[in-house]
Formats: sequence, C-alpha cells, structure tokens
Amino acid sequence: MGKIKKRIINIRKLINYWNYLYYVKNKPIVSDYEYDQAINELILLENCRPDLITPESPTQRISINIKNYYNNITHISPMLSFNSIYKYNDLISFDNKIRNIFKTNHIIYCCEPKIDGVAVSILYKNGKLKYAATRGNGYVGENITNNITNIYNIPLLIKNNSTLIPSLLEIRGEVFLIRKDKSNLFNERNNVAGALRRSNLNASIKKLLGFYCYSANILSNELFFNNHYDLLQHLKLYRIPINKYINCFSNTSEIIEYYNNMHKKRSLLSFSTDGIVIKINSFALQKKLGITNKIYKWAIAYKFPSYEAMTVIKNIIYQVGRTGIITPVAKFNTINIAGANISSASLHNFNEIRKLDIMINDTVIVSRVGDVIPKITKVLLYKRNNNAIKIQIPNKCPVCNSITEFNCNKTKLICTGKLNCSSQFIELIKHFVSKNAINIPGLGNKLIVKLTKNNIVLNLVDIFCLREIDLIKINGINYKLARKIIHEIEQSKRNVNLSNFIYSLGINGVGVVTSILLSKFYKSINSLIITDIKSLVKIKGIGLKIARNIYNFFQDKNNLAMIKTLLSKKVGLKIHKLH
Repeated sequence: MGKIKKRIINIRKLINYWNYLYYVKNKPIVSDYEYDQAINELILLENCRPDLITPESPTQRISINIKNYYNNITHISPMLSFNSIYKYNDLISFDNKIRNIFKTNHIIYCCEPKIDGVAVSILYKNGKLKYAATRGNGYVGENITNNITNIYNIPLLIKNNSTLIPSLLEIRGEVFLIRKDKSNLFNERNNVAGALRRSNLNASIKKLLGFYCYSANILSNELFFNNHYDLLQHLKLYRIPINKYINCFSNTSEIIEYYNNMHKKRSLLSFSTDGIVIKINSFALQKKLGITNKIYKWAIAYKFPSYEAMTVIKNIIYQVGRTGIITPVAKFNTINIAGANISSASLHNFNEIRKLDIMINDTVIVSRVGDVIPKITKVLLYKRNNNAIKIQIPNKCPVCNSITEFNCNKTKLICTGKLNCSSQFIELIKHFVSKNAINIPGLGNKLIVKLTKNNIVLNLVDIFCLREIDLIKINGINYKLARKIIHEIEQSKRNVNLSNFIYSLGINGVGVVTSILLSKFYKSINSLIITDIKSLVKIKGIGLKIARNIYNFFQDKNNLAMIKTLLSKKVGLKIHKLH
C-alpha cells in the first residue's frame, strides 16, 4: 500500500473517532485547532489522490450516523459547521475570495461571538414550542425538548400583537453555561451536554443555563427578510434571546477591530467564547454560495489564540492505560488559564519529551489549545539552571513492577504485565462496562477500583457473579443501591449486540467504528473467532496492523476461555454462542 493511501486511511479513522466523541458523546478529546489541521491534511492528501475519495470520507460528510443512539429528531434543514481560521491573512483570503466571486467590493458581513456550548435547533409551530434537538451529526439530533423548556430565557410561546408570527419557525442557537462569577468552567461543552441529557433538571442547574439564537429559518414563508442581521433583530420582538454583541461590518479592518475587542472582553463575558463567526449578511449571496454536506460556504469561524501561562515542572508521573501504554504526565505548579486551574499535562509519549527537551525543574509554557486541552508547548531553555533533572525512562512498570519495553517503532513504552497489572485490569473493567460496550452505568470508576482492590472482581466474568451481599461490603453502597446495580447488570445482558460485545473485549486498536464493521462482516462471534488476517484486511477501513491485533487476540486461549464463560452467563442474547 502506498504511503499516501495508508495515511489517508489512518487519518480518516482518527477523524471519524473524533467525530463520534464530539457529535455523539459530546466529549471532545482534541482541540478545534488539532481537528482542523487533520481535516486540512486529509483534503491535501485527497487532492493528490482523488481516486481515493469516497462518500464516507470525513471531507465529504459531517460525522458518523448517530441513528439508534438516542431518541432522535431529523432536522428540517441541516445544521452544518464552519471552516475555521486562526490568522489575519486567512481572513483576508476569505474576503478576497468572496469579493472576486461576486465581482464587487460592497460586501456586508454580520459578526457574532462564537459561543462554546451546545448547538440546538428549536421548532415553533403557530407560536408554540414544539420540539428541540441537539445538532447531532448535522442531519439528525437528540431530542432534548423537556430540558430546553426549562431554560429560563427560551420562550415556550411567542406572541406579538404588532407583527405576524410565522406558523413554522426554526430557531438555531447555542445553549451555554452562564458564568456569573467567572469561575472555572473548564470544558463547558461537556457540562452543558451532560445537563441537557439529565432526566430532570434541578433549580440550581436551570439557573446556570442560558441560550442565544444565532440564526433562524421561517419555513412557512409568511415573512421575508433580505439579510441575516434584520431577521435576528426582528426575532427580538418575539422575545427570542439575541446576543447583544452581534454587529455588521463592511471590511476586514472593522472585523479585526471587532475581533480584538471581543478577545479583550473574553474573560469578562457571561458565556465562554473561543472566537467570532463571520457571515455574509445578504441571504441572496448566501444562497448563491450555498453549502457542502459539511459546511456553510458563506461563513467562517475566526478562532482566538490559545491562552497560555508560564510554570515550573516539579515531577513526572506515569499512567498505565488499558493496553499497557505508559504515558508520562508532567506535574507542575498550579496555573490558571482562561478560568481553569491546571496542574498537569500529558506528554503523550517519550518522543514528546525528547522533542521538547523537557527536564524536571524546567520553566515551560502551557497552553489550552482551543481552550480545552492543556499542552506544554515550549521549554524556556534560557531559564534552565543546575537543578534541572533529566527524565529517566522507567525500565519497570510504576504500578506492577513488570518489565517495560518499547513497541516496534519506539514511540510507546509498554508494561508487559498485561492483566497482572492492576492499572491495566481496572482500565479494562472501566472499558468493559462503558456505554458503547456492556453498558452498566451503576458500575462507576470509583466502585470499580474498590471492587478490584477488595478482590471481589478478579476478572470480567466476576461482574456477572456479583450479589447484593458483595456490593454492600463496599463503603457507601447500601442494600437499595446494591439491588439497583445488580438489576442493571442483569438488564445489560439482554441489550448487548455483537458490535457492543466486540468493543467490550478491549482489543488493541478496535474502537466503536471498527467493532461495527466487524459485526456487519462476520455476523456472529463464532465467525470472527475463526477468521484470519487475509479475511480481515478485506474489510474496508481495517489495515494490517489492526487485523493482526484482532487475529492475535483470538489466538489467545485465555481470551477464548473468557469469551466462552461470558456467553455461558448469557451476556449478549443476540450473540451466537460458541460450540
């Protein structure tokens, strides 16, 4: 396989996984900047090899299909995204492109803060709020009507005696956390998403949520507006909340001034913002430019630079993951960046340490890229002194004392203890009971640690042998809660399909998307177990490395015994049993 083709396949897998976490789970793990760089790289690669472009590529679609994950609503019109820029020259290029397309210098742009929250769509029928949905994958979103009606500034009924109310009005906007005291609201998007999913919001949570409308569609055509700004101003008559910082400009100099002003006000605002959105104001021009199946061509997001601060590294600790990868984590004097108190940052691997030339007691710059992920971006070598200590690569696992070894390309340090390492075992249990696997919500991370430390759960099968009497031995677990957890465990058996089961096994490199591909191809666990590498690589989206991981997993007698015992406990009634 050629290098370009291989890179295209790998980067598509990565972006699809990020899309799943962002759109389905509302749990982004990478910054917008890192995501945009990956998309841009994929676009360049596909331009080199247009024969490899497929409808499933992330450049051709907004995200994975979220059907069957939640109680969903199909959007009347798609909720797409914007291309992002980070430099003034990119703004100039965008503006020049627009003016060249329309052969005019008379372009009006409507600018607004880019609020960091959860995008939602709200439909009003005859003035009454009918339903609300999250953006989801842009075409289908999660039904959040019950909780949307609890947000204080969203009207349930729109009335106005002096102007016509459209019979069908689609409102688009952002739900956000209100920052009354400008305190730490690290990763607001996750917090808002969690609140919108709660079965019922208590009074204190309701007070923390706000909403601003950023666009609308009058689907019934009773009213007509020439431009975006006038429509938003009209919506104020219906008491639809509109951000007061929305304004119109005719050139890039004015836009830059607006951008700089919003950047200065950023920490003082009642909402979190990571940039501004620049839209062509004219609806006629918007329509001419159109959309792709992923983005609006007539708008762009101009992101703020990452916040950063200086601190001193005090120590390096090592975290051992489910697959044995040992990740170095820098611990440093606590710093506050954009309202978040931060005292650690992952160094990802030992190549990162070598690349940055980091030592203990070094002074470093820490950034929150995209205002989410803390990252050490620079070592201030001129501040290094005689107390700097070189970081040693551990030859033994910090948890189980097993020998460590690097993988074949020398990028990742691995603990060889496998499930004899308590850290790997605990992480496997967490993975096994997670939502996309066996899905036992009652077995939270803290309880899993207690169950393993107390030798109550020594393997995956032990989970399905738990009794109330075992659980009430754990501090904080009463009989009522124990009974509820046991009920969840029994319920989980009935709802595990083949893709869930494959994912739950924790095969190295096999995520949600790959598990779905395997389940569709093999149909039963029996067929998958007896497969070979040649068959696996025939599946579109599975490369040789992952194929080897899958094959080797099912060659292990201990793994086969575990699967057989799990099925004997009636885990996954939809899965064919082993003979």
